[in-house]
Amino acid sequence: MRRVLRATALLFAILTVGWLLAACNGGGSAEPDPAATEPSSSEPTSVASGPPPFDSFHYTVDLELTIAEPDEGGRSLIALQVEGDFTAPDAHSFVSTFQFSGLSGTEEVVIVGDDAWIRESGGDWTKTTRSSRNIQDAIGLSSADPNFLQNQRFAEDLAALDSERETINGVETRRYHIPKDTIEAVVGLLGEDFLEDAAGLEEFEMTVWLEEESAALIRAELTATASPELFGDDQGFGLVTDGAVNISMIVDVTQINDPDIEIEPPI
Repeated sequence: MRRVLRATALLFAILTVGWLLAACNGGGSAEPDPAATEPSSSEPTSVASGPPPFDSFHYTVDLELTIAEPDEGGRSLIALQVEGDFTAPDAHSFVSTFQFSGLSGTEEVVIVGDDAWIRESGGDWTKTTRSSRNIQDAIGLSSADPNFLQNQRFAEDLAALDSERETINGVETRRYHIPKDTIEAVVGLLGEDFLEDAAGLEEFEMTVWLEEESAALIRAELTATASPELFGDDQGFGLVTDGAVNISMIVDVTQINDPDIEIEPPI
């Protein structure tokens, strides 16, 4: 089960590179840094060191893993949806919805400055702080962190690839297409451990749109096909199969600099 979550987080992190680089301390292992989940001070841990690229925005993240079983038309393995809003400098709200091995649930988080609130599956809100373990875990497991929008290292590495101008979601962007035969560019971002963890990837294709001026992520699309070895020996969770696993992921950032986006404490 641990390797399943690791592999899924790895694929998720390919897109949310800011979270990945924070979790990996710049590359190498995809295991989270304990210091990142247990802050040593009361300072917010998910506020970017620089100013946000936009005053406000709405975003969605959709991830689905499906086992390819032709006789049954495919079987959903993991489905995760994250939808959220952000307003500068430090207000953020999001809802994560997941389905996994017959289980489902939701988690809602609201962050305003140093204060935060969290609830699960429509239960009561619990007031806490931005730096609390529950909030940081919620952000880490879903990668619902606006910091993933802008990462200089990611932009610089992508700049080595061919791109074309394209207007998407109301802003001018550079569109980068990354097929499997140029995956070395992604390996350079993720570190050598990516080669071991992604050994089961059979097909891979990703397209990324970065805003032309700030290089902030506006949209990303990923499709991949993996053999069961990507998930290791996780028996008992419906993960081991003779068929391939199809992976689909989309990150979409809209309502950029929309003054109507407001985030208030839920209670």
